[in-house]
Amino acid sequence: MPGEHDAPAGYAIRAYRRQDAAALAAVDARASALFAAFGYPSLATGAALTPQAFHALAGTKGTLVAVDRDGAPVGHAVLHPLAGFLHLRELAVDPVHGRRGVGTALLCAAVTRSVQAGHRGVSLTTFRDLPFNERFYARQGFVECALETAPPALARQFHAELPTGISVEKRLLMLRRNKKGLESAAAGP
Repeated sequence: MPGEHDAPAGYAIRAYRRQDAAALAAVDARASALFAAFGYPSLATGAALTPQAFHALAGTKGTLVAVDRDGAPVGHAVLHPLAGFLHLRELAVDPVHGRRGVGTALLCAAVTRSVQAGHRGVSLTTFRDLPFNERFYARQGFVECALETAPPALARQFHAELPTGISVEKRLLMLRRNKKGLESAAAGP
């Protein structure tokens, strides 16, 4: 289980709690506002998740939460098993806490959880052209997986996560295989 040692100074990573829903819905809205500055205003102006909607998403998944030194939630990683991988459905950090290693800590905790649970690795879908998306994940060992070679469930998830009005070419599926997953990769997706 991820602990404080996985987070930058002044932060900790822990499991999601129902009482986190309102704070994390607000974090999600603030983090989504970044998309407008990078040419995706529709993603920034969409309807924000209510605390109930956030709980419906996060409460049924293996969600990790980053908290500050006061215990206030400042970020989250929503995870669920999919096609032998631990799928990162969403990663968000309050921009006030951005560029401090909180997102990286959440991602590392997800990878650790994936290894501990015996998954093949971590999967995610993301934007190609945003600096806090593809390049960020590539620095953490994620590589693109072509949809035509992806396990069918991951390809379906890619399409399910494709935002309305965004072309397929602007998004990609990325995988970070665990060592065990690398050995089985030769056998196919």
